[in-house]
Amino acid sequence: MSSPVLIALALLAPAEPPDPLLGAPESQEPITPEPSRAKRPRRTRDRNHRFLPLPHLSEQPAVGLMLGGSLNYSYRRPGEEFNRGYLSAWSRVSTRGVQDHILSGRVRDMLGRREIFNFGLMVIVDPVFAYYGVNNHENIAGTDITGSYNWARMENYGGWFSFEHPLWQLHRPGKAVGTLRHYSGVVFFYDRVKAYEGSRMAVSDPQLAGDARRGILRGGLSWDTRDNDWSPHEGSLIDLMVDAAGPYTASSTSWGRVHASARHYWPLGTSKLLLAHRVTFDALWGAPPLMALGEFGGLFPIDAYGGAFVGRGFARRRFIGEIKATAGAELRFRPVELKVGRHKLGLGFDGFLEIGMVSRKIADLFKYAYPSGGPGVLLIWDRFIVFRVEAGFSREGGAVYLQSEHAF
Repeated sequence: MSSPVLIALALLAPAEPPDPLLGAPESQEPITPEPSRAKRPRRTRDRNHRFLPLPHLSEQPAVGLMLGGSLNYSYRRPGEEFNRGYLSAWSRVSTRGVQDHILSGRVRDMLGRREIFNFGLMVIVDPVFAYYGVNNHENIAGTDITGSYNWARMENYGGWFSFEHPLWQLHRPGKAVGTLRHYSGVVFFYDRVKAYEGSRMAVSDPQLAGDARRGILRGGLSWDTRDNDWSPHEGSLIDLMVDAAGPYTASSTSWGRVHASARHYWPLGTSKLLLAHRVTFDALWGAPPLMALGEFGGLFPIDAYGGAFVGRGFARRRFIGEIKATAGAELRFRPVELKVGRHKLGLGFDGFLEIGMVSRKIADLFKYAYPSGGPGVLLIWDRFIVFRVEAGFSREGGAVYLQSEHAF
């Protein structure tokens, strides 16, 4: 999200030097030498605009250790909690060959109506894409869960563009403004799926391999009262989204989705102790492709169910299907806040508990429930960058996650 920056370029042509045969021109005034570069006054830095290159380090068992970096740009006016503009360019590769290359942006209030534009492009190459079957509820603990039998190769190419506009605002003294927004967006991805010989997909579901297009029209509503995008201390974010896909959106098959999610953040007597919780419901119909079966939709699509963001303790994308629901809570405690120059570094801990349900029919949703939980350590830089190291445990084992943002 960036604001327009106007740059004026003036090309000054130097005067021709005097002909040495004619002598130097006369002058009525003494010539003052130009000050050296070292003595020139330094240009005042505009602190509204910030560029921040960052290394990236994350880890989860099914992906491996992921290394890379990003270049981030933000524009924020003095006294404001939210960035008016934010741009991020990511490039990262894991020790298992997973590649993410992402360019994304968010622009707020450029038209003076508190609107939000989101846009992005993404390329993902995943040679160890996790596939455990659709609606597979067997207990596979004790086997090589992250082994090659559960691998497929997935490539995703595409992008998105969305527009959010406020419909109504609630002004509360001493608190962030509550905003009801409408959401409209378009998404397009081209997926290439390859089943490895002898893998679970090749043996059980070879029809899922091949190429697929996901052209999606997305619309909905969101209610946002958070005091910060990256690390909220209070407020809530609630969204209701509907997806539609078919030949009219250049999609390979016709399908749809309804998604509802509610996130709340409650300070417990002090801003250093926070209870955060999330409840999500996601339902697909028609003939959704493999990627849609293994995703939660909504404002922030994520893998389902299992992995570093939902279902921590289960393997990535462990449970997939048409109907999905989750509930989770985190207790975040940040007792230490250090000043590092003009910046603040918060140090703390968290404990989390999650439960998820996945089925192919809504009538079967409550037949199976999968709890998991664990502890973690948090580092929060200026409420802008979040690092978390967590250990999650489930009936099928455990995993350690290192990520650069909150789970929700």
